[in-house]
Amino acid sequence: MDTEKRILTRRIFLKTTGIAAMGLTLAGCRKKEAEDANKYTIGYSQFWGTSPFLIAMTNGAKKAAEEWNAKGVGVELIVTNGGDMDASRQVADCEDLFAQSVDGLLIFPGDSTLLSEPVKNLYNKNDIPVVITDIGLESGKSVSFIITDNYLGGKIAAELLVKNLPKGAKVITFQHAPGNANARERQKGFEDTAAKLGFQVLPEKLCKLSLEDGKRLMEDTLTSIHDIACVFFINQIVAEGAASALESAGNKTTKLVSFDIDATSLQMVKEGKILGLVVQDPYLMGYEGMNQMLTYLTGGTPKPQIDIAPKLCTMDNASEFDNDSQVQQ
Repeated sequence: MDTEKRILTRRIFLKTTGIAAMGLTLAGCRKKEAEDANKYTIGYSQFWGTSPFLIAMTNGAKKAAEEWNAKGVGVELIVTNGGDMDASRQVADCEDLFAQSVDGLLIFPGDSTLLSEPVKNLYNKNDIPVVITDIGLESGKSVSFIITDNYLGGKIAAELLVKNLPKGAKVITFQHAPGNANARERQKGFEDTAAKLGFQVLPEKLCKLSLEDGKRLMEDTLTSIHDIACVFFINQIVAEGAASALESAGNKTTKLVSFDIDATSLQMVKEGKILGLVVQDPYLMGYEGMNQMLTYLTGGTPKPQIDIAPKLCTMDNASEFDNDSQVQQ
């Protein structure tokens, strides 16, 4: 079933069970009784929740919740997984969390457009606070937005090439998430900077977020562009697949630079199979996301946006990332 049909089916379900109609009055029903004033149920809608990145992010939120519990503020966290990588399923998860009368929604959106719908039409309309961690939404309001400076990440990835490639060398982006605001910023940061530094930026190639597609597309690219000098990736999984293709082809000249890290990609950096990784801090994102949510719910003023600077992992400093929360998953 395609995305639009799944969302339509979900809407029909909500209407027939009375949940959508009930949403019109839920805002009033959510007022806490005096004895529950310091108890909050927070939903965390995740996309691809089995990845090391998202596990680290969830663990950060859990840690913050534990600290608030220790201070006498009761926190129950309900985490949903969005069907792993199904954006329409994540829409349904957000609707389910709303039906469970959560006091606030933390969200890592898998699609910046699709996930705007439940945020606007359910949470914003009923004055339920939303905190976004990492990926922005096309529309809808949040009380706080915790994000990596993705453009900066793309920029430092391109700058890494200066000492490793000659001017005029051909570079390209393998893009798996054109509907994702963060992915677009990473690509833009890389391509803008690469062009300014004198590299030849080729049109992007689209792929799926998988090892297999990274390997296949790298093989196809080596055939069609014999002198490709560097590939930039939005996620390390695709880069790992591409590295396998280069190894099979005996290619030791094409460089790979990627966003994100796990144990496998870190080892590839140490072995020289990946030139560099732009590393985010998802644990801090989840931690700050929960803190800003509870600050708002307890009457404080949350920070509207928290920008977290990425770090660059290369062979020279790879050992510094051995204890990274994503590597340890």
